[in-house]
Amino acid sequence: MGKLPIVCGGERVGEAEAARERLYTCLDVRAPLRRGVWRAWAVGDAGEVLIGTLEPVNGQGAISRRFSKQALSQAGELSRVELRPIDTESRPEGAERRPEASARATEIPDAWRRPGQGQRLFRCARFQRQLRGARDALTRTDGERRRVALARDEDAPFPLPELFCLASAARIGAKDYWVFSFDRQGWPVL
Repeated sequence: MGKLPIVCGGERVGEAEAARERLYTCLDVRAPLRRGVWRAWAVGDAGEVLIGTLEPVNGQGAISRRFSKQALSQAGELSRVELRPIDTESRPEGAERRPEASARATEIPDAWRRPGQGQRLFRCARFQRQLRGARDALTRTDGERRRVALARDEDAPFPLPELFCLASAARIGAKDYWVFSFDRQGWPVL
């Protein structure tokens, strides 16, 4: 397969490696790191397929994924990789976040609550240790699922690298959060 151009906002920003390995196609995407959270999409003549969310690695946004022939079939013949921001405010790239009114910044919906003093957010001691000093956390229980929301800071590293692929970005009240879901036994779930 070779190389595919990486396009961001209509501008070419690099090349992705595309290689066939037996029954799979491996895509390796590396591009200059940009502010915010970005996803890579494989674009072809018949459609597109989500590659995934770029992870900061050595000053670049990077992701490597392996796809079956069937998984990539909806895109058709691949022509490029597109980078698109995940942004709950839909502001243009480079635009700064508006300061929130102080009253709105403290509001959180009723279902979410701040953990009590000394309350553990995770059963796993390793995750709990990684969150020492976390500025803003929320919890919520939905039936059999417990959710933990950690404040999203574009200038800080991802809070729990082991759970990177299981996090979802959400806006709760007036702030952006990473939300993690756990089952009754404390195992992470989608």
